[in-house]
Amino acid sequence: MERIIKYEIKRLLLNKFFIGLCVINSVFAWYTLTSDTVAGVAHTAPFSPWSFSAYLAAMMPVSILTALFLLSVFYSKKEKQVEVLTDATPVDTVHYVLVRLAVIALGFFFLCALVIGMSVFFYTVYFNYWNYTAFIVPAIVTILPCFIFIAGAGYWTGRVHSGLLYALMLASLAMNFVQLPGAFDFFGGGYYASYPLLLPVEKGADPAFVLSAAFLAARALYLVIGGVLLVTGVHCTRRKAG
Repeated sequence: MERIIKYEIKRLLLNKFFIGLCVINSVFAWYTLTSDTVAGVAHTAPFSPWSFSAYLAAMMPVSILTALFLLSVFYSKKEKQVEVLTDATPVDTVHYVLVRLAVIALGFFFLCALVIGMSVFFYTVYFNYWNYTAFIVPAIVTILPCFIFIAGAGYWTGRVHSGLLYALMLASLAMNFVQLPGAFDFFGGGYYASYPLLLPVEKGADPAFVLSAAFLAARALYLVIGGVLLVTGVHCTRRKAG
């Protein structure tokens, strides 16, 4: 199993394609920080949890597309031919699927860590800001539901037809430009830019980072749906292997 893990990491993450995506993410992240985040969001400071959350939301589409591209490798014609050989090996099929999903998660969260690291550098150098514990909750609420939902949806669409994965990629891009209303804003950018304007503000201070119950419920719903899709998808794989 260890050799399989190393092989999947090498072919998915240690290649020019993924390195190129890291470079693109880095350039886009720095551009977003220096052009949009530096001005703050909803009249809050650039280093407020609201501005940081809006920055992460702006970065999510690129990271999500990366995860879907990595997932699409497993449903390519070449991969279908390889599956004939892997099915004949003593390696448990479910374990193999879980390893693949874990490597995709590793790549996705590496990109997230990269863009968060750039924001830390930006805030430290430009604003001498150090209170990064305030960013933990915004990061979890923004990143985790997006990944789990897309991973589950991507896994199932790929099982049905590999072409549907590319349709899901287009849909992900569309959600960035045509945002879902209010609390159901998938990436959260529109929500983070508007909700602080509804909160009470003390003179000279930013509104507290308090998320509405509706928004938290929507994030939980995305998380649950994605988790159910992943669990049922792996269960179907187990049944097929059996």
